[in-house]
Amino acid sequence: MKRILSLSYYDLPSHLKTCLLYLCIFPEDFEIERDWLIWRWLAEGFIQCDKEETRLFEIGESYFNELINRSLIQPAEINYEGTVVTCRIHDMVLDLICSLSSEENFISILDNDNWHAPNMQRKSRRLSLHNIKAKVQNHQFDSTSLSKVRTFAVFSLVTCDWLPSLSSFQFLRVLDLGNCGSNESSSGISLKYVGNLIHLRYLGLIYADVCELPMDIGKLQLLQTLNIRGTSIKELPSSVVQLRNLICLSVNYRVRLPKGMGSLMSLEVLQLVGLSSSPHIAEELSHLTEVRTLSVDCRNMDEDLIAILIKSLGNLQKLQILRIDRGGRLIDGMRESWVPPPNLRFVVLATSKVG
Repeated sequence: MKRILSLSYYDLPSHLKTCLLYLCIFPEDFEIERDWLIWRWLAEGFIQCDKEETRLFEIGESYFNELINRSLIQPAEINYEGTVVTCRIHDMVLDLICSLSSEENFISILDNDNWHAPNMQRKSRRLSLHNIKAKVQNHQFDSTSLSKVRTFAVFSLVTCDWLPSLSSFQFLRVLDLGNCGSNESSSGISLKYVGNLIHLRYLGLIYADVCELPMDIGKLQLLQTLNIRGTSIKELPSSVVQLRNLICLSVNYRVRLPKGMGSLMSLEVLQLVGLSSSPHIAEELSHLTEVRTLSVDCRNMDEDLIAILIKSLGNLQKLQILRIDRGGRLIDGMRESWVPPPNLRFVVLATSKVG
């Protein structure tokens, strides 16, 4: 079976080989969100395009679909459009790509007290922490070994003081601390040196034990994706408006956004914005003409704010997916005056609490 799977792997074009190998960064049986996987591929530089009119994310979607069609990744959740939303890797495929990745020093995995890398002394390009038990949480990272790391991902509830300092990284492109931190942590994850990571493209903090973002996050001029869903962060620093290459921003509806968000002209995905906590966004949305996916929470909006939001939505001619939470009054107003953009695929109406 391994030989058969190897034939399938070596039959892939080079760009798909790279994208498939990258999947071993996730733990066994992990349910992988398609969109966030594509954003990571983009941050790693795996997605290339010579045509300016073609979105890199759409090319990433074609890569993903090709791997699905070749049965190298398995659909897990499919939405009502028939689109694969999440996927998993079959155990045998995972074994194969872990072996190939180890041979090429593509990704190194720390799982309990075992390094899944052929040579512990050589510098890793990508480092992933899986299922770390308390007995090995006294592991000390060597700052020299981390200096060349491009990706650092954590898939375990390790204590925050066990993580290496961000000052150890020099060339980091992807930092994913999702689900990181535990009840034993008292001060939360420190992002003190995140502003020094000038090569960073992807910052994933979903459900991480993080309370605030530092002001110097505005220095990350190459940052494309910022995900703080499920964190305790209450507001974004004003310097976020300097992130002119930001393409995807995902927040909680309670998070207050700074004024000036309309300057983020590269944004294509914006979710989940609470209009009651950031009412100025209703007007500033009119400047975000590249937005294709938008999710807004409309609780406690008055008539004037609803009218402003509807007018701004009229400017989003590239909008494809619109999710509206608690927006009954907004929907009534849209029926009267809103003309849907030509590429709109669907509108999702929700009343459940999303955070």
